[in-house]
Amino acid sequence: MIFSQENTNIATALAKSWGELETPKHNVTVKVSLKSGGSYSFDYTDLNGIFEAARKVFRENGISVIQNSYTESTEHGPLACVETMFLHSSGEWVKSLPLKFPAATGMQDFGGQITYMKRYSLSAMLGIATEKDDDANGASGNTYDYSNRQQGGSSQQTNHNNIPMPTNAQEAGAITLTFGKHQGKTLKQIWREDMSYIQWLANADKTDPAIREGIGMMQVATAQQEAQQKMQQQAV
Repeated sequence: MIFSQENTNIATALAKSWGELETPKHNVTVKVSLKSGGSYSFDYTDLNGIFEAARKVFRENGISVIQNSYTESTEHGPLACVETMFLHSSGEWVKSLPLKFPAATGMQDFGGQITYMKRYSLSAMLGIATEKDDDANGASGNTYDYSNRQQGGSSQQTNHNNIPMPTNAQEAGAITLTFGKHQGKTLKQIWREDMSYIQWLANADKTDPAIREGIGMMQVATAQQEAQQKMQQQAV
């Protein structure tokens, strides 16, 4: 995270906001049809739901949210990039480091990818969990149907490889790989030992949906922890 040179006011405002902010309820159900056959479904909070949860608390504390999306050219192809900024009424600000992923080629898939990235970036900055989410499924070659979530709970879903879809970062870290050079290791172990392999898993077309979703949860949890530590240091 990057802070303005003066940040006493925004640090205090964010610390107060985090004490008042409640985790939003899931408001969307998605059914995903996998390229390899089979399907699974999951619930999550969409981008508008996250903004609704934060709007009142942030307004009372003089904070506004700004999100910027753009593309960046690299030798390996274009990257989709998203930044999230919290701007305080004092003029002080804090923003995320750019979240970057290889850009989807189709316009509709690219739009879904940007929305996906904005959700992850915003939820990480807010320090809230909105799992589960996979609104970039089109970019992965899967088909999907959205519906407003009905009242009532949902059970844990299992994908075509019988890996339970994780519901939080702890469950994600416990997923054990059954292939490749890190066969027999958990995602948590690989996260500590070989981040380049984690990045490869996150971007590979054939990566199991549960693994990809788990990596996303772990990324958000790490960003949340770093943001909270930074805010605590600034508030002291």
